[in-house]
Amino acid sequence: MGLVGGFKLVKFGNNADSDNTYSLVSNKLMKNHDLETYAKLAEGAKFFLDESFKYIDETLKSETASLIYSKLLEKIEPNDEDLEIINTSEFSNNTIELLQSEIGKVLSDETHEAFTTAWEDANIIAQKYAVKHPLAHKINSIEILGHLNNLGFFIETLTNRHLLFLCQSKIIDDFSYSRISLAKIMERLIFIFKDDIINKKVHLNEIANLFSLRNKTVHYTPDNSVALKPTISELIQIWVQCKKIIEKFEKIEKINEYKFSTQINDYIIDFKKKWTQ
Repeated sequence: MGLVGGFKLVKFGNNADSDNTYSLVSNKLMKNHDLETYAKLAEGAKFFLDESFKYIDETLKSETASLIYSKLLEKIEPNDEDLEIINTSEFSNNTIELLQSEIGKVLSDETHEAFTTAWEDANIIAQKYAVKHPLAHKINSIEILGHLNNLGFFIETLTNRHLLFLCQSKIIDDFSYSRISLAKIMERLIFIFKDDIINKKVHLNEIANLFSLRNKTVHYTPDNSVALKPTISELIQIWVQCKKIIEKFEKIEKINEYKFSTQINDYIIDFKKKWTQ
């Protein structure tokens, strides 16, 4: 086929759609993606990794603040005015009515102020001190959205870079690269590790769980907003498998850089030391 705008037109085989869809494969792939491309991808991967663990640290601070707040609330005793409000107030069982209704006085001014002070104190303590949580602890803080999204972007960026490396190293051909680089992330990883998966040398179950969790953040439906409560143990298992996958990339690439497997491992060690029992 001829060239169009510097791109080679490659016709699909017998499985092409009836409209004879064409794939655009750049004939300048090797020239267009030089050291700058690899540097930008590495820069992006580091940004996503750092952001993901910044968010998980903020997540655990929020979890800690909520835990401390609940303990402080236990020490607040309702006064006579609170009891009177509780005994005379009526609340609808209809969710929509509750959303649309005016919220009257539900606490005395004294108790409301005590609640506010307790919340402020809980957040101050959570910023200064790390409370260790059990591995089975379910994370419910909204900051988990930032962690899962950025960790997914981190793995996806390094996967994209690895595929480019495989293509430019002639380990895979241009046509395979052009097709697989457009596939979903799990399909890309299965393509890269297909032999190791068959021989049970590589497992992707935790990576699949990561992108399942991330999909819940991307499609933040009513059901997903309630269901998204990963445990600390679940996250650690995901991180460990991410590290192993990256080590596989690094063994083939041998790129002269501060290894991402080392960086994520340092984050895992620091997180465990700071936040887990």
